[in-house]
Amino acid sequence: MQNMAGISCKSCTSELYTIRKTVKEACQAFGLTQARSNEVVLAIDEACANVIRHTCSFSDKFHIEVSVKEENGYGVFLIKDDCPPISEQCLRPKDAEPLKPGGLGLHLIHHVMDSVALLPHPGKGNWLELKLKL
Repeated sequence: MQNMAGISCKSCTSELYTIRKTVKEACQAFGLTQARSNEVVLAIDEACANVIRHTCSFSDKFHIEVSVKEENGYGVFLIKDDCPPISEQCLRPKDAEPLKPGGLGLHLIHHVMDSVALLPHPGKGNWLELKLKL
């Protein structure tokens, strides 16, 4: 297990650029192709944007932490927040109609990542783990 990168920031959309940059650098360290790196960056960006939009309700009084590590042949992206708790149900993609807005981000996340799960943990907030086979 090797920690690759991490960032802690306010739950604010202006922080998404720095999150994307951190994830891109980790993907490059994993040796992913440019195309695959772009997909992963987009998936993590979407997950963080969902936290900011839906879980934090656009309030910057909360915090998000993104850490990246390599573990047992997987790239592991852990997104921690101190927002109100969510359920596994919130992570399930809805039946999507291509022309209806909303809900497509979860489809993207599940398509790109090999595993998406809420982790039990001590304390408040949510720990979202996204894994990618390397």
